[in-house]
Amino acid sequence: MIHYFKFLICSGLGLAALVSSAESLEQHAHSHGAVTLNVALEGQVLSLEIDAPAINVLGFEKSPRNDAERQAVAAVDTWLSAGRDIAGVPRAAECRLQSVTYVAPKLGSGHADYRPRYTFRCANPAALEWVELWALRRFKDVEKVEVNVISASMQRQDTLAPGSLRVSLK
Repeated sequence: MIHYFKFLICSGLGLAALVSSAESLEQHAHSHGAVTLNVALEGQVLSLEIDAPAINVLGFEKSPRNDAERQAVAAVDTWLSAGRDIAGVPRAAECRLQSVTYVAPKLGSGHADYRPRYTFRCANPAALEWVELWALRRFKDVEKVEVNVISASMQRQDTLAPGSLRVSLK
């Protein structure tokens, strides 16, 4: 919850500040099965931030022990760093991926989390009625998805129903 409030504060100060410091991310509580997504819309900029335990992204969070696990890590790193198939928005919004902030977590004997951030520039933000969180399709054993949404007209936290991907931005 601390991370959510820092997200709200940073979003109010502008999306450039959305990328929180590593220090604030360290205060996040690691909970298997729980994924948090932050969605912010300011002007023509849509920002998405995923916070997910490695076990729900990879199926494990230890150091990879065999070729299959090493390949799984490489595939996830490629996918998350490219920013493709992460989210969908109405076509009329004309959103294009502008930047990706991704640092692969250090897998080892302890807990690890994935925290990629994506920034999109939308030519028609008035058409942004929703965002579909496609990344959730690839995650494993997710029991709870909390979505924090902030825009010029609202701030709210939703818990997605099982199997649901779409979040209203209105």
